[in-house]
Amino acid sequence: VSSGLHAQKIVADVTIKIDEIRINLETRNKFPDFEQILEEYINNADWTTGEIDVEIPVNVEFFFQSASMGSEDRYGVQILISDNSDVQYFDRRCNFRYMKGEILQHSPNSWTTLTSLVDFYIYLLLGEELDKFGKFMGTPYFEKAKLVAEQGNFIDGRYIFGWDQRNKLIQELLSDKNKPFREMKDFYFYGYYFIDDDPRKARQYIHAAVDIMADILNENPDHERCKKFLSAHYIEIIDLFKDTPDKGIFAKLLEIDPDHAEAYKPYTN
Repeated sequence: VSSGLHAQKIVADVTIKIDEIRINLETRNKFPDFEQILEEYINNADWTTGEIDVEIPVNVEFFFQSASMGSEDRYGVQILISDNSDVQYFDRRCNFRYMKGEILQHSPNSWTTLTSLVDFYIYLLLGEELDKFGKFMGTPYFEKAKLVAEQGNFIDGRYIFGWDQRNKLIQELLSDKNKPFREMKDFYFYGYYFIDDDPRKARQYIHAAVDIMADILNENPDHERCKKFLSAHYIEIIDLFKDTPDKGIFAKLLEIDPDHAEAYKPYTN
């Protein structure tokens, strides 16, 4: 399925938070422009191959937890990155080198402790977003993330912390087990494309997406990716089906998404 609608430019909003108990004032003063530098790095880099043409919003938060000053300044951070909708990653185990005034350059052929960490998650988000515009369309970007993660296994031991989990994450995203979820997204957003012009067609494809989620959640009730997706889109689904004779979808949603049971109940009778 492909809607003919695509997406392109990354538009990032970066914020940083600092543990002022663990990191002293002198150290905090070493990265006063870090937000701007990171935003410019993300927003000015050429991430895609030109197959897409709409902006993708990205929210990035860095929580500085520790710092080690010396011949090189090393930081321990937690990173939260999301598309402000249904995709979010939280990484508690990030370490990188950064020197005040350093210029960050996007180069897929070189590996650095900070830019490669950022690259990994931007590629993940691109993979997630591109899967919304065509079946497995995000695979090339997941593969790029996989390459970054594999290189992370061979870096200086001071910075290797966390890359084992990132390797595991990308393997899960590319696994056969994750294919039904990725196919579901394709069905859902193909249907969403028709909500205004052809609501009947929209309901057909979004109902198919809900059926796929039901299969996934019946097999694994704790499937976090499905839960996040439903939390982001359940109101859209309600609005699309609430005035139609098809009430069966609400019974199914009530079963697979109990977190939003009160929202579904008025439409189950």
